[in-house]
Amino acid sequence: MRKLVLLSRKGGTGKTTLSVNLAVAALREGLGVSIVDLDLQGSATAWAAGRKNAAPDVRPANGGTLFPVANAAERAGRDLLIIDTPAGGDAISGAAIRLADLAILVCRPSYFDLAALVPAAQAVREAGKPGLIVLNQAPSRRAGQESPVIARAVEAARALGFPIAPVGLRARVAFQESLWRGLGVLEFEPRSPAAAEIGRLWSEVADTLWPDRVEHRGAAE
Repeated sequence: MRKLVLLSRKGGTGKTTLSVNLAVAALREGLGVSIVDLDLQGSATAWAAGRKNAAPDVRPANGGTLFPVANAAERAGRDLLIIDTPAGGDAISGAAIRLADLAILVCRPSYFDLAALVPAAQAVREAGKPGLIVLNQAPSRRAGQESPVIARAVEAARALGFPIAPVGLRARVAFQESLWRGLGVLEFEPRSPAAAEIGRLWSEVADTLWPDRVEHRGAAE
């Protein structure tokens, strides 16, 4: 079982939105997925309660139950465990990082978000874990041009010492509309730009978690 942890010390970055959408992307590839909801708001748990599909399995947890819940997911034969950490939860986030095969550092392209990501990046580095920075809720292009804030955010993110995902996520209504229905964007609007972004990001994440997947895909091509 591979373990993916999503991190941000700041609230409102879209960490839970990304967690559930990556879970749906993995499900659509036939993987067994569990989400550990460590956020005190229980957003992923509430989203799961509104789903008609029982998968992914979403379990609320805290610092004392994280390891038992993760072990239960492994015993159940899950392929992927996604750990959605709370904003500002240093101790519990540290425990999640130690479990992780990959840490996704989530931030919006803003000064405050990137500044808040510094301690999380340091914790991932100290734990010796691979990390991937994902820019979320980025403004859309205007007249085919990127907003200057994107270039500034990318430059600042590089200083954190981890690769930046080549696929960022835009601020799109489809992400919010799908959550109201207990869906991911790949289920809600599978042909939408939001679904395309999640699909490409999932492919990047999956290639990192399962390196042999890249080899097999290359051989098929």
